[in-house]
Amino acid sequence: MDYEFWKEIHERGGIPAVQSALADLPDDMNADEAGAAAEVALKVIEDDIARINARADRAETRARELAEQTREVNQQLTEHAEGRVTG
Repeated sequence: MDYEFWKEIHERGGIPAVQSALADLPDDMNADEAGAAAEVALKVIEDDIARINARADRAETRARELAEQTREVNQQLTEHAEGRVTG
């Protein structure tokens, strides 16, 4: 049960699939093997959370950039409109 094994399970069904697979580990599996499997499964979930957070951070940065561009365009339009009214 290596990283790729758990990653595939996670990609197919997310955290619930990993939880289900962990619950279905054989009862006769020794504690060290079960612990190792759980650690690798947790690493897969942590990596996915990090990926999601990074994507959210990029989206937030892009949203701020777009908001700034919108403010600049609105300012330019306001200045242009004021110039037409007074000019």
